[in-house]
Amino acid sequence: MEIYLTGGRIDHGHHEGKAKQALHEAVEMDRAIGRAGLLTSTHDTLSVVTADHSHVFSFGGYTHRGNTIFGLSPMLSDVDQKPFTAILYGNGPGYKIVNGGRENISTTKYEDNNYQAQAAVPLSLETHGGEDVAVFAKGPLAHLLHGVHEQNYIPHVMAYAACIGQNKEHCYLNDGAVGLQPLFSSIATILMVTWLLC
Repeated sequence: MEIYLTGGRIDHGHHEGKAKQALHEAVEMDRAIGRAGLLTSTHDTLSVVTADHSHVFSFGGYTHRGNTIFGLSPMLSDVDQKPFTAILYGNGPGYKIVNGGRENISTTKYEDNNYQAQAAVPLSLETHGGEDVAVFAKGPLAHLLHGVHEQNYIPHVMAYAACIGQNKEHCYLNDGAVGLQPLFSSIATILMVTWLLC
């Protein structure tokens, strides 16, 4: 059996500049990954969690420990003397000019679920980021996935671990007996690929 989890709603939330929705979906994805871990065994299941891109999403403003991330930074801008939220986007629909200047959000309901976080550049939809995205894995041959890799490397590792496609010699011993059990042949096997921020 195979289970594929996807975090497409995380992506939607970020593109709309709705950080609270995106983070809520990330928590739900984390719960789904945890549940999949309880339903599988690291002895016969390779679990892979990664993404194909990041977003121009950040936290800033020297927010104090314990302060809600959905609130205001404890400081004002030293340029326009206006408050800003702890969560910001590099670009997106949260860019707003009011009376020729940056919106004063002190009276805005910035903790609402549908609040569009402030953005530095006006765009109808927020864009993807450009930094490297990590890949995490556990189970058989997980040591082949650690840190950051080129995206095209990941499916090769998964095929290698599943004993499908080319390079299946490691699946059999020298006398022809089965060595590494092909993961897909096991009844209890669940292959979990999570494209977190697809």
